[in-house]
Amino acid sequence: MKVRALLFAAVATIALNCSVTALADKEYTDPGGKFKILLIGDWRPVSYSDAVGRQKTEFVYRDRSEGLLKITRESLGSRAVADMVREEEETLKVYKGGLEITGQEPFGGGPLKGIRLSFFYVEGGRKFAATYYYLQDGDGVWVLRFVGKRGAVDTIRNITDQMARSFHAL
Repeated sequence: MKVRALLFAAVATIALNCSVTALADKEYTDPGGKFKILLIGDWRPVSYSDAVGRQKTEFVYRDRSEGLLKITRESLGSRAVADMVREEEETLKVYKGGLEITGQEPFGGGPLKGIRLSFFYVEGGRKFAATYYYLQDGDGVWVLRFVGKRGAVDTIRNITDQMARSFHAL
C-alpha cells in the first residue's frame, strides 16, 4: 500500500512539473510581422530603441549575462549558406580571442533548414559559449545568435535547438 502511495506521489509530482514547464513556454510574434519563435523556459523578450530610434527586440535567458539571443535576416546573394558560415568563421577567428569551434553541422527539423555552428571564445577575460543557427529562407538567411557565459548557453543545447526548430518567417 505504501509503495502504491509513493508511486502515485512521484507520478503526480512529475506531471505537475511538466505542466508548469509547459505553461512557461510562450510563442513570441515579432511586432513587425517578420517571424515567430517559441520561447522555452526562462527565455523572455526585451524590447528597446536603438541609437537611431528603431524598435529592436532581443531575448534574454534568465539574466543578460547568462544568455542572449539576437535574430537577424541577411541576404545570401549568390552564396550558399555553407559559404556564409565559412566567412563567419573566418571573421570570428580575427575578432574573438581564444576561439574554439566545437561543432558545425546540418540543422533541420523545423520549417527552415540550415547549419548550426557552436563555439567558445574569451572576451574581456571572461569565457563565453555561442551557438549560431543559419536558417535559409529563400534568398536570405535568418541568423539566430545565442551567446552567453560558458556553462549556461552551452548546457541547454536541447532548448536552443527546440527554439530554432520552432522559428518560422511570416
